Amino acid sequence: MLSRPTNISASAGVYLFKHHGAPIYIGKAKSLKKRLVSYWRKNANDKIKSLLSNADSLEVIETQSEIEALIKESELVKKHLPKYNVLLRDDKNYFYMAITKEKFPRIFITHQPFTPSVVARNRVTKQSLKRSPRFARDDTYTYFIGPFTSGSALRIVLKLVRKIFPYCTCKSFHKRPCLNSQIGRCSGFCCTEVVPSLASSIFEAKLGTKIAALRHHQKYQENIKNVISVLTGKKKSLLKNLKKEIKKLSEDQRFEEAGKIRDQILGIENIFAHRVILREISDRRISRDPSSAQSGLRMTRGIWPKIEKELQSVFGSSNKISRVEGYDISNISGKEATGSMVVFNNGLSDKKEYRQFKIKTVKQVSDVDMLKEVIKRRANHLEWPNPDLTLIDGGKPQLNAALSVIEYDKNLSNTLIAALAKREEGLFLPKMASAIKINNLSQPTSSFLKRVRDESHRFARRYHHQLRGKSVFS
Repeated sequence: MLSRPTNISASAGVYLFKHHGAPIYIGKAKSLKKRLVSYWRKNANDKIKSLLSNADSLEVIETQSEIEALIKESELVKKHLPKYNVLLRDDKNYFYMAITKEKFPRIFITHQPFTPSVVARNRVTKQSLKRSPRFARDDTYTYFIGPFTSGSALRIVLKLVRKIFPYCTCKSFHKRPCLNSQIGRCSGFCCTEVVPSLASSIFEAKLGTKIAALRHHQKYQENIKNVISVLTGKKKSLLKNLKKEIKKLSEDQRFEEAGKIRDQILGIENIFAHRVILREISDRRISRDPSSAQSGLRMTRGIWPKIEKELQSVFGSSNKISRVEGYDISNISGKEATGSMVVFNNGLSDKKEYRQFKIKTVKQVSDVDMLKEVIKRRANHLEWPNPDLTLIDGGKPQLNAALSVIEYDKNLSNTLIAALAKREEGLFLPKMASAIKINNLSQPTSSFLKRVRDESHRFARRYHHQLRGKSVFS
């Protein structure tokens, strides 16, 4: 019997039990160490004991995330067809991702990836797996990707991918836009009754309508193609193509479209970092920073370097990011207006560095002008350390207001700057037409940005309420 391995990594990955060099069972794990230890438990069932008695070696392949492990497992099972992968499934079916053969294809998960004669067996065998090394087709569906051993994991991946590359899952056409189209998970035009009539009369329509319809269809097909690339492990080539597309769009000054592609790149990188992020967030060596707990992220010192690296990627800068300052304005009809400056060093709030401002020069109701005053007054304090990143609570108007001061101040001109709008959760950067959806960033980075924004808002409101209280009783 194969002896229990030692020094196994706790990272996600794939493991292969082998007999004379040939895999006889392939599995995935979010923690290789925990999963492999379970095979040597005293209460292991007979099938596992049989596997261990037949295996003479064990190969381990570490991956950066559980999602990468899922895709790698699928690829290896399809390639090697290990006999114990059928036996240890307890006669359950594997899962496959199916794509319909329609003008606007739909994607869903199925147990039945082959022709009716094979489906009638209600089980996956070596013969059925050998039908195609890549995919199988019938009159209704084109089946890609599989077999997957975990349907729940596949659903999670598709849910994440769909946020980046929307596609349709509606079973039939309908008159009104579906809920998914309203929340950005579906293009909307792909499942309404307008589409078939539009497609049939496209050459009789006006030129503008024709071009719009063709672009919609082309974009949808690209989304499906990109989903397939993710699920077949072609992450590197997909990212390479998207980066080429960004470059071309930027050269053509189509900055809004380039911004959307940039969000897709960040989203893909976030998906494949999913497992690492989850492990770090659950780390018990946490800071007792109350502002961290309030925003849903517990910061360790181990997380910040990864957040810093992602922020550098977002801003296209290699400069060190350590000190982050957040700003907000609070007032009611211009009365008792206040401004706040909160400070975070290496991801942790530094309350002794917080500053509050009572608005002095602006009499009208104008958050933009009040923000300008606060930034100007901050710039006059040469004794304060300069920020590496300045985050404004607001949107494009607030960002432009801060830029109008910072760009011409030699003390602050080197700071990176952005504005985070609460309603859209969009991050506005200078010279970018569209905002970055921060939910496409990694969970620690998006939570950190929200935390800075929310803390600056809280601190400004607190001072505003203090001043209001004084004016009431004075």
